[in-house]
Parts: sequence; structure tokens; C-alpha cells
Amino acid sequence: MSILPSNVLCPYCLNPLHSWDVKMTCPECETEAKGNLITYLTHSLPKCQVPNCRKHVASVCRCKQCGAKLPADILDYEKYLRFSILGVTGAGKTNFLTTMLHELREYIGSPWVIAPMDPTTTSTYQRYNDMIYTKRIPVPMTDKGMPPVPQQWKIKDRNKMSATRISTYSLTIFDGAGEDCAHIDPTISRYINGSKTLIILIDPLSLPNVRRTVDANVVSWSTTAKHGSNASTDMVNQLADYIRASCRMPSAKLIDRNVAVVFTKLDAVAKSFGSATVMQSSPHMSARGFVKTDADAVHAEIRDWLEGAGESSFLDAIDTNFRKGKVRFFGVSSFGQPPMGNGKLGAVVPHRVLDPLLWALSMEHVVPEK
Repeated sequence: MSILPSNVLCPYCLNPLHSWDVKMTCPECETEAKGNLITYLTHSLPKCQVPNCRKHVASVCRCKQCGAKLPADILDYEKYLRFSILGVTGAGKTNFLTTMLHELREYIGSPWVIAPMDPTTTSTYQRYNDMIYTKRIPVPMTDKGMPPVPQQWKIKDRNKMSATRISTYSLTIFDGAGEDCAHIDPTISRYINGSKTLIILIDPLSLPNVRRTVDANVVSWSTTAKHGSNASTDMVNQLADYIRASCRMPSAKLIDRNVAVVFTKLDAVAKSFGSATVMQSSPHMSARGFVKTDADAVHAEIRDWLEGAGESSFLDAIDTNFRKGKVRFFGVSSFGQPPMGNGKLGAVVPHRVLDPLLWALSMEHVVPEK
């Protein structure tokens, strides 16, 4: 365990973490065991000193400030990456997150190896992954008001591997659960403020002018929820208002933060794009990096599509809140095709779901830009 880690936050209370901010407790009696100079120098865990538990290794790591159980190696990573996935109910946040993680884990030849850091992340991922890939059903919408539980993953980078060590990063993903357009839950607000990159998911079927161009059956069979006509536009404006308030920024100042605006359910609007770049296979993983020319083309295609569809209010919300050059548009399909009328999924072949993550990792210099 590092003595002087940098840029580490507790993934639950988001307070800074140093070696003195965590406590190692006995798994039997839950008593804190104090380390000494030898345990720090040898990176070993202290032993419980309670008579009935003597010699039990204090292997449970907890935050002293909120008491949450943490991965025992929470202080040992080279970089700490924090992303928030946001969007109105029905945008497909959990489906997107699950397929994104699945594709990264299963991609043959990937230089980035990802694994869960804690049992909660493991069980959550396995449950949702089984729904989508085995049972072939979308993950149900999360109820409003449920606080988000951060998923904690570690990434090992084979591009940066020697005979004795490999670069390893901590990745915490906050899946904002069911936020509505009237307000953003205080817990979600805290996570937004602690995140380095925001991934805002937009359901294209929630944009009124786009929805009118899509077959009625596709709309009714999708996971789209009913919202007001400007739900996604309102969410962007209110999210921007929160960030300004929490950072004490004047209302006229553009927000200087990396934002991936991700349009889900690309399969439902595929006819609008024809053979455009966004409908082609993603080149990033095979290039072992983030291919900027491809991303630039996708960004331009989506902007043109929104302008052509008459969704100027949504574009205005993005352009008047976030600094130009910090925002990228992406198009993805978590399933590869719309759900069928019986609520089941066909063959699950995700389309471009890794693109937003690889961009975010390139901003952290974990993934090279090609």
C-alpha cells in the first residue's frame, strides 16, 4: 500500500484518501489493526491484536470517513480514473455500461485487461451480463430515487509491461440511476463533481423530431421511457447549472470538462445515416488506440444529422454550456438491433460501445491517440 498516493478519492463519500485515511480491520471481530513502519515498507497487512483473534490478518480495508468497505489495494494504482454515466430514464445507461464492459473484457488481443476490484462489482456485472447475453432480455429500468452504486474496475496495460511490472489503473464508473429532468439527486451530484469525464447518454427516440421519423413498432418495443418533449435538452441544461453551482462558476462561463455525448439505440435510426462512418465498424481497438480521424467524422455526422432533423434546441444546450473542443458526439448500439415485440433480444452484437470509453482513456493518456 502506497504511503503517499495522489488523486485518490473514496468511491463512496468522494473524500480524499491517503494511507492515514483508511483503516485495516479484522474480518472476524472488525477491530482496526494498526500498522507499523515494517508493514508499510514491506507492503504487508497488519495482524489483529485482539486476544481471541490474534494473528488474523486485518484484510478488510475501510474508509475512516464514511466507513465503506474498500478494495484492499485502493492506494496502489498509478492513475485513478472516474467517469459518470448520465441520462434520463430509459436512455439505456445500464445496458450500455454492461455491453461496453463485456466487449472490453472479451476483445481478443486487447492490450487492456480489465477485472473487477470488489465483490459488488463482480456480482452486478455478472447479473446484468447474464440478462443481456444469456437470457437475451434488456436490463430493466432502474427505479427513480435509487442511489448509484459505483462500479470499481482495474485496468492492466500490456502496452506498458516490463519483465517485473505492469502499469495498472483504477477505474470507477458511476451509473447515475434514473435521474429525472426536474432535479439531479444529491448523491449523483456528488459523483458528477468527482468525475473526470462525463458520459451523457441520449436516447434519440426521446428527441421529438427524430422520433417522428422512426417506425412506431420500433419506438414501442424499445426501452424508451415517456418524457416531456424537451427532456434530454432540459437534462443537459440542468446538469450544466449544477456543475456551475458546485464549482462556483458564473452562469456565463462555459464548462471546461470532457463530455462524451453518446446517442444510444443507433440501430433504431440507422436509415438516417446510410453508409456513414458512424455505421461502420469501429477502428479503435484494432488500432490499439483512439483514432481521431474516425471520431472527428462521427462527431460531424451526428451534428449534421441533428441539424437536419431540426433538433437545434438540443445542440444549443450543448454549445452554450460546454466549451468547444471538450465535447464529442458518439453513436452506439448496445444490442446491435432493436428489441423484438416480445421483449426479447436477437443476437447481441454491440456497435461502437467502446468508442466513448477509449476517448475518455485517451484524455487520461492511458490509451494513445492515433
